[in-house]
Amino acid sequence: MTPDHRRQIELVPIEGPARRPSEQIPHPRARYFEVPVGTDNLSSTIPHVDNVTYLRWIDRIAEMAGDALGHSRKALAEQDRMWFVARHEIDYLAETFAGDVVRAATWIHDARKTGCRRDTLLWRETEYGLDLIARARTTWAWIDLTRRRPCRMPRDVIDRLDALHSESFEASGEGRP
Repeated sequence: MTPDHRRQIELVPIEGPARRPSEQIPHPRARYFEVPVGTDNLSSTIPHVDNVTYLRWIDRIAEMAGDALGHSRKALAEQDRMWFVARHEIDYLAETFAGDVVRAATWIHDARKTGCRRDTLLWRETEYGLDLIARARTTWAWIDLTRRRPCRMPRDVIDRLDALHSESFEASGEGRP
């Protein structure tokens, strides 16, 4: 079965799970999600989750985490702003199969004047412990939709991101990067 990459991803926000790789999650206020893996998530060639599906999960996790911060894509578009991906880095550490329940944690690693880097960790529980599945870092640019260029984030946006690390910058409102 070929995955339909246009369909909505089933993703459930959860409280911090009791079993999690805490040493891999440095942010004290990470957001957590659960992804039930169905046959529609599998590659048509090998019966495991394909790379594009992991990328879609990571993007959807970021979208839902942003929604929780008041940064829904609809609200941002109404403000003539949007988050654009500048870079994805994904380390694939283990395979995932139909019937698995994947857990995810995400947090903002650092924030800068015109963007941030979001970390995401995917894992599953097994009878032997926890298996890390993937580790990702996504660099996001804060974009002025009219100019189609990165722009300075207002201080309240930086504050809501609750970054693990923040660079100091002038909070003088929007301006050129």
